[in-house]
Amino acid sequence: MRRYRNWIILAVVAALVAASVYFIIPPDERTHLGLDLQGGVEVVYTARTADGSAPTQEQLDQTIGIIDRRVNGLGVTESQVKQQGADQISVALPGVTDPDKALAIIGKTAQLEFFVDYPESRIVGPVATRDEAITKAKAEGVPKKDIARFRAGDNNTDDYALISASPGAFGNENEAWFVYKRPPAMTGDAIDSAKQSFDQNGRANVEFTLTDSGAKQFQEITKKLYDEGLFSGVSQTFAIVLDNRMESDPRIDHTDPGLQDGIGGGKAEITGDFSVQEAKDLALVLNTGALPVELEPTYQQQVSATLGGDSLRAGLVAGLAGLILVLIFMIVVYRFLGVVADVALIIYAVLLWGLYNAIPVTLTLPGIAGVILTIGVAADANVVIFERIKEEVRRGKTVRSAVSSGYARGIVTILDANILTVLTALVLFLFATQQIKGFALTLMIGVGVSMLTAVLATRAMLALLAQFSFFNRPAFMGVSSAQIAVAEAEADAAEAPQGRGRSRRAPGAAPGPAMAPAAGGAASAAPRRPSTAKKKRKKR
Repeated sequence: MRRYRNWIILAVVAALVAASVYFIIPPDERTHLGLDLQGGVEVVYTARTADGSAPTQEQLDQTIGIIDRRVNGLGVTESQVKQQGADQISVALPGVTDPDKALAIIGKTAQLEFFVDYPESRIVGPVATRDEAITKAKAEGVPKKDIARFRAGDNNTDDYALISASPGAFGNENEAWFVYKRPPAMTGDAIDSAKQSFDQNGRANVEFTLTDSGAKQFQEITKKLYDEGLFSGVSQTFAIVLDNRMESDPRIDHTDPGLQDGIGGGKAEITGDFSVQEAKDLALVLNTGALPVELEPTYQQQVSATLGGDSLRAGLVAGLAGLILVLIFMIVVYRFLGVVADVALIIYAVLLWGLYNAIPVTLTLPGIAGVILTIGVAADANVVIFERIKEEVRRGKTVRSAVSSGYARGIVTILDANILTVLTALVLFLFATQQIKGFALTLMIGVGVSMLTAVLATRAMLALLAQFSFFNRPAFMGVSSAQIAVAEAEADAAEAPQGRGRSRRAPGAAPGPAMAPAAGGAASAAPRRPSTAKKKRKKR
């Protein structure tokens, strides 16, 4: 098994490359681009509850989920809906061609309510203006605190709702205003699903299906309206209100015996002066539910498709230029080792691209900057190892032995550097803004893939090539014979002082060939020692 280990590693890498190619092709469909590369709109909302206080985390989570469903219903791909700070929600919509419409649907609160038109429920209306409705509400005994909020611009209080009706909502020719007492008879929570359809006259409407409890409640309300109309001799109505706007005011015909038990079946419809698209938008909002908070846009950025395309081309040119320069540099400096490194870098690029598409990662301009940086990180790992290999070759080791020693000595340095890079990127990902998070994410993924190609793939290729005789030439590593000779001379010079030091530490030892560099030197040194002894005896 150990004998075929390198082949197994390369086979696994080849399989990963094939899988990556599957996720890459076709690139224009598989690659996920952010709005700064394909155009679109980004908006940051500040969330507030009805009383103006900050929302809870549960309310924010619920709002994010509803917005995400609405965005998906619009058919927007690569959208991002995320919390930002304690009370803000960031929405990025790449590729949106009509941002005003998209943002209107996203921010719509979609508070669907059903009010019966009894005198005790409809306090005021219909009247011609908003101010007239407020004035009459005050005359009808609506508390001052509610009147003050109406005059301040609010349409809702805890106990009352100020509602407008478009022309045609209940047979009216002009806009009309009402004041209803809360709570409503039923809310949009009772709706299970909604869809755009057409009525018997071919006009666009919205059909909706109620939940089991909602269907029962709706039948009870309509039965009560039928009985009231039968008793008074006048058919009763109930208002269908969406976000304080009366969409329709259907009448329960007390002369129709089929309605004496109310409207059952759990199905109903909203009719009005809708276009087909308006009916579809209303159905989408009803399907995704009502937002639990009010959203106020605090920041908006729109990027045209042309500008996004220019940014994408600039990013691709920068990335390709960086990759080509690194490939050329590796070949010039490391010769055949550089060719191996270039193959590993190409494998790295394919694996990284495929992994981004498989996750998927939405590429932005900061993300492309992270990709370009990882090219340098991947090349740096090879540089560290190749310099170790060249150092071992200069010392006279064989290429096979140098490859093993180079990886053993260089892997620790590579791990230390990459771990520090990943930790730095992780801090950016956790605490930076959304765009910087894209940079940090691509950088972390790139560092991980570079470890796979530099440590495993490159080593396996070098280990297999080392078995061939042509590969054992130092020149293939970018090491010349002169460099090897200089390294050997430096090694001999480093060992020589150690030899002389041992001679001085053992003065009484008998001289021999190992102690002196030449026989002549030893012979000439022998007469000088006795002559010194003779001079000492004469002095005595």
